[in-house]
Amino acid sequence: MNADEVSLIEEAKKGSRAAFNKLFSNEQKSVINLMLQLTGDIASAEDLAQEAMIIAYKKIMGFHLESSFRTWLSKIAINLFRAHYREKRKHETLCLERVQIPSTEDRPERVIIKRELQWCILHNLQHHLPKKYRLALVLRDLHNFSYQEISQIGGWNLAQTKIYIHRARKKFKERFINGKCKAFADDYTCVCEGILDL
Repeated sequence: MNADEVSLIEEAKKGSRAAFNKLFSNEQKSVINLMLQLTGDIASAEDLAQEAMIIAYKKIMGFHLESSFRTWLSKIAINLFRAHYREKRKHETLCLERVQIPSTEDRPERVIIKRELQWCILHNLQHHLPKKYRLALVLRDLHNFSYQEISQIGGWNLAQTKIYIHRARKKFKERFINGKCKAFADDYTCVCEGILDL
């Protein structure tokens, strides 16, 4: 945690909304992206990030600088995700239009291939990995959190975190490379459609 962040946190604890807004704006994209990778839905991701901001604002006095603001805010957002999706059992098809890709100068066929690949990656993350593995893999490999930070966010000890990440990578690779998700129907529905969340 750098001195500027510590200073902003201290100002926010004294009631400065501007300082808190600056803290949040520095991490907003990261939190929305994290929630998008867990939910597969941009509207839900934005809602969860907004809820996380409100909770963080209310609880900023309880933040004791034991981790970075990013780690603390991500933990709040993940707890909200867990609460909102705990009862969710119905498998939802991930709509191709929801997957955002950066604008590119590539040939059109390459854009389509990238879009399909991103869809398949998100689909595998959301529907073929147990939630604890998905969370560990997204935090480590897509958001570059340290093992210690992931342990804090997930509520696991360091050994469990390392095991979850190892197993998640192995399971994801097996499913992605050897699974049948490479075969799509005309409407881009995966052939494994109907499988429930693990």
